[in-house]
Amino acid sequence: MSDGGREGEFALKNGPKGIIQLWRKVMLEPRDFYLHMPPHGGFDNPLVFLALSAGVYFILKIIVIGLAGAINALFLVGLAYIFGPGILMLACQYLFEGEGDYEGTLRSCAYAGATLVLAWIPTIGIFGYLYSFYLVFLGTQRVHRLDPAKAAIATLSAILVTTAIVFFVLGERRIRQPLL
Repeated sequence: MSDGGREGEFALKNGPKGIIQLWRKVMLEPRDFYLHMPPHGGFDNPLVFLALSAGVYFILKIIVIGLAGAINALFLVGLAYIFGPGILMLACQYLFEGEGDYEGTLRSCAYAGATLVLAWIPTIGIFGYLYSFYLVFLGTQRVHRLDPAKAAIATLSAILVTTAIVFFVLGERRIRQPLL
């Protein structure tokens, strides 16, 4: 998949077939995908890819748990994608003197959102979220040029801090039904 000659980049102009090809590459060949993902090139392509993945998640979540539950689930996922990349970048920069920047961090996290297409599945959907953590780890390792141990610590730190922020902002009661 290419956009202006760049391998590993999403482009809406490639249509549904291109979107599916990229999704399969992220999910089935993540090391190769992140190796070729450009850390720079703007936010639009990765965020559109994330929005499409979240859209599939939302529609399938409506079918499984209803509209109110789907809205609540999408809200929590959205909070994670708002806070997570920034916290991850800070962890990489300040803990390990990583070389990447916010753009590369957001890009790698947005492509990890490919797992949302599977995360809607009751009970086993949790494995989709866990796989997304692995994808974020791979992206962090590549974008910030960290060894595996440092990338794992930075990723775990970002996950824990993001979770704590969401709990702090919403409170335990509101986590179960943040909006509706």
